[in-house]
Amino acid sequence: MPSFKVLKGTDRAGVSRFAFEPLDPKSLQEGGSRSSEGSVPSKESMEVSGHNPLDDLEELVRQRLLEAERRAEELEREAYQKGYEQGQKDGYAFGASGIEKIRERLNSLAASLEQIPQQVLHEYRDWLIEAALTLSRHLLTEAVSINPTVLESLVDHILEHMDRSHAITIVLHPNDRDLLQKHGVLERWLSPPPKGQASLQVTVDPSIQRGGCRFESAMQDIDALVETRLRNLREILFSHAL
Repeated sequence: MPSFKVLKGTDRAGVSRFAFEPLDPKSLQEGGSRSSEGSVPSKESMEVSGHNPLDDLEELVRQRLLEAERRAEELEREAYQKGYEQGQKDGYAFGASGIEKIRERLNSLAASLEQIPQQVLHEYRDWLIEAALTLSRHLLTEAVSINPTVLESLVDHILEHMDRSHAITIVLHPNDRDLLQKHGVLERWLSPPPKGQASLQVTVDPSIQRGGCRFESAMQDIDALVETRLRNLREILFSHAL
């Protein structure tokens, strides 16, 4: 669209003629001075007045930067706080999970400890029985060497279950016979028997281990040797351990 308006040539009413006035050098000088009064101040005039718009612009930029920095710090603190709270939640969850795993391992350990006696007995049963029998053999030997009542009680117990109507011979280790004789036990055994019972005799056999003995009669023989008694005990222990 044109930037001007076209007027018809026939319509001259209301239109005044325009003419250039003659230029006067004096008027031009005055007009120039007047126009300079409304123009933009120069750099020199701003420096003279003491006010510099650049300082205002610099102050505005500085305030915007400070505001942006404060906002960035606020966002950082907010993010840290949220991260810390989430970290606490995650930490609690992780800790609870760890505690639960530890509790399960402790329960498993306690259960395994409860089974140890049975497991040990099952795996080391034979060794435990043999060790107990070996210890019993040594304890019996030591006990018989200083205490005659150990062998005396054994012989009296066996005699009570034998048929006394026939003569009985008791076979002992020589040291056991001497110990029993020293304490008067042989004198009691070899005294005249009550009516209806046959006599007793005592003989020795060095091959017999101390603490053991044999009984021989016309009706029965009884083996009460230490090895025989421990073997019977071993069979009983193994039968109950199965």
